[in-house]
Amino acid sequence: MRLKYPLFFFAALALLSSCVKRVEAGYDSIPLVDELVSGSFSELHRLAEQTGKPSGTIVLIGEPLQCLSMSEKMIGSDEFDNVDARLVQDGLPDFSGETIVSLLDFTNPPFDSLSVSGKDSLALREIAVRGALAALDSALGCKMLVICSPALAPKGGDDVIDFYGQIGCDVPVIFSADTSYSFTKACYKALRERNLFTHDIAYPVARLMMIIGEESSRHPLLFDDNQVPASFADTVGVFAPNTYVSHVQNKYISGRNR
Repeated sequence: MRLKYPLFFFAALALLSSCVKRVEAGYDSIPLVDELVSGSFSELHRLAEQTGKPSGTIVLIGEPLQCLSMSEKMIGSDEFDNVDARLVQDGLPDFSGETIVSLLDFTNPPFDSLSVSGKDSLALREIAVRGALAALDSALGCKMLVICSPALAPKGGDDVIDFYGQIGCDVPVIFSADTSYSFTKACYKALRERNLFTHDIAYPVARLMMIIGEESSRHPLLFDDNQVPASFADTVGVFAPNTYVSHVQNKYISGRNR
């Protein structure tokens, strides 16, 4: 006799299996992750189900200047042949058709000012997780998360993977503490391996979002020059002209990649 089980039964088994593997690996989740998962699992799982689609966005988190610098690199990147992925320039942007979203975190102090030991180490790990939480906003449709700040990478990257794993968010998380690490190459290869490129024939689009205060850590705000803290040394247009121009040109346009 063949027994029939509802689909949610198999989903529960899959989730249980992933949790068991996480525990067997011995990873010690930080309290913030435990709090988020236990308090908002249903909502977070629902948001996670909307991620990882080719039509989604590449989300950058970290300190504002590092995100802007990474956005500029990705917009202008031409390291690969877009047809066969050979490491040869082909005159086309590597991230053609992609939307690159910079989540500019103006809430936390400069990460380098936080010690890498003791209590401040936990603060850095929490900053990484909160950035990953903001990337789940349904308006973004995250398909790849890039942690641009080396200060967050040593431990925060693993915490983000742990957090995403618990809520069923299967998106590539790219990070490294090595300042010589090629994020553009890593992102390109991950998108190709997972078949996550949009395959749209268009220039990359940059979007700017901002995190100011605890509320916007869940729902990032559309970038507004007037809300940038006075402590930010110069205008975004000076630091990242291509990113800023693309953002201004496209922020009121709906459609491709949201």
